[in-house]
Amino acid sequence: MRLKVAISSPPDFSRFYERRIRKAVSETIQHLPRSLKKKLHGQLMSVSVALVGIQTIKNLNKKYRNKNSPTDVLSFSNLENDSPRTPEIHVGDLILCLPIAKKQAQAYQETLGRELERLTVHGTLHLFGYDHEKSKKDERIMFRFQDKILKRLSPKHLK
Repeated sequence: MRLKVAISSPPDFSRFYERRIRKAVSETIQHLPRSLKKKLHGQLMSVSVALVGIQTIKNLNKKYRNKNSPTDVLSFSNLENDSPRTPEIHVGDLILCLPIAKKQAQAYQETLGRELERLTVHGTLHLFGYDHEKSKKDERIMFRFQDKILKRLSPKHLK
């Protein structure tokens, strides 16, 4: 698998966290079912990740989901738009809200790195069509898969 992950983050954001985000995207894609990866096999894939503040994510959530509140992660898949014959397939964009990630890490008694991994895995699964809001069955499938990937990233992630 060839993957490029571009991260847009605040100037003081640690490269350590950027590496964890890149690894979370990569691990998620590596563990997708073959049926989802089949058309992407051998091609360069790219994913963009932006770390933003509360107001930015609130504005995006209102514009694209008609929800006038901030959220922790938004995913914008581009898989329907790219042809498998292009040299690079842009999978999509993840928008992570850094202040919410910090708050959730504290609330869940996790490190910021682990919370960023969780949000990145969650968002990447959405890029590939997983949707926990469709049905209880889809929710179980997505969250089980998310937990499996998180255990591989950080075995101590789940207690």
